[in-house]
Amino acid sequence: MNVANGNSIKVKLTLAAALIFTASGLAVAENIKGRSRVIDGDTIIVRKTRIWLYGIDAPEYNQKCRVEDRLWSCGISAKAVLKQAIGTKPVTCTTKQIDDSKSNDNRGRVLAVCRAGKLNLNEWMVKKGWAMAFRHHGADYVAAEQSAKEKRRGVWIGTFVKPSEWRRQNSK
Repeated sequence: MNVANGNSIKVKLTLAAALIFTASGLAVAENIKGRSRVIDGDTIIVRKTRIWLYGIDAPEYNQKCRVEDRLWSCGISAKAVLKQAIGTKPVTCTTKQIDDSKSNDNRGRVLAVCRAGKLNLNEWMVKKGWAMAFRHHGADYVAAEQSAKEKRRGVWIGTFVKPSEWRRQNSK
């Protein structure tokens, strides 16, 4: 066998493998577009796909928060704020992966960054104080959370149990 041919085959196989690897990575991100239905402060449905807004965690629909000595329905408020932000605009969601293998959470929701027009809904909910950065997904919205906390926006006006802890306490 000719050495030049052997090297040529190795180069071609390496390039083919790189192309397949790159193409498979690109295929993972998917756009889901359409009218949305808001379920709670971090979950929407677009075209029959249940979507969790990637990188954020909002109070659950039935969750209560406290301002001074008074309870209020912060979960219902978070849903209302997200619904108002979307209005009648169509939503475009780009799926995200939480690890190397999946873009769904353990409850079957697709994880995505969603926009209503130019508004990044994930970041906006955190910036306005109606959701926190969900650090398990990454640090994308940590600065926005810190800003909302400092400005006492949304749920940061009072006290609350983190949504992940609230779910744990109320799943029994």
